[in-house]
Amino acid sequence: MSSKDRVVIITGAAGGVGKAITKRLVYEGNKVVMVGRTISKLSKVIAEIGSGYKKNLLPIKADITNEAEVLSAVEQSISAFNRVDILINNAGILNDPTPFHLMADDQWMSLIDTNLIGTFRMTKAVVPIMIEAGKGSIVNISSLLGMRAIPNVPLSIYGVTKAGVIMFTKSIAVEYGQYGIRCNCIVPSTIRSPIIEPYLQDEQARKMLETAFPLRRIGEPEDISGAVSYLCSNDANWITGTVLAVDGGILAKQ
Repeated sequence: MSSKDRVVIITGAAGGVGKAITKRLVYEGNKVVMVGRTISKLSKVIAEIGSGYKKNLLPIKADITNEAEVLSAVEQSISAFNRVDILINNAGILNDPTPFHLMADDQWMSLIDTNLIGTFRMTKAVVPIMIEAGKGSIVNISSLLGMRAIPNVPLSIYGVTKAGVIMFTKSIAVEYGQYGIRCNCIVPSTIRSPIIEPYLQDEQARKMLETAFPLRRIGEPEDISGAVSYLCSNDANWITGTVLAVDGGILAKQ
């Protein structure tokens, strides 16, 4: 299923899901540009992957809320590997649940600038390269909260940004399909991460969370990386504009 020897840019590469995607794609034989805000965290991921893959990994310190840094990251990618075949827009932030009317402007602008406009910036930077090549694949990571709201979990603006990513995916797929560029979106539900790990330490809370899913478990970062690998592969060559829920079946019951 996997395809080898492609050049991939992954944003948020040092996070749990980003790390899993990086490992999956580099182990499959691809060259991976790891974009993140902290070079030490990127270096730690490279150390975990192993020295045998170091020549196929390029860590770049860049903040997707900064246009100059985004353009520099893409230029460095081209300089190192001569092309960009795949973009994984994975970077994003999540705020503490806060009632909408209590949010300050800077709180929601931070979410919008990172989750939505950051995705715009990265996509805009690579699309001309893909147009020239006559092919390319973009995978955006959204969230189940971009498709539905959860009672008693006030994350309205976060949900709006992730809904925007879904619609952006469809629009890019339609607009740039004529150039051989595919754009798809993955919608995860709850994925194991440092944010939710404290809740999992409480056995009762963990069981309640797990039983909410038809598959009776929460997601792992590797569940997302497997879906990304498929959407980037040649097996998905006629798939574009698709929104793929990787959610343990929870959308099917709600």
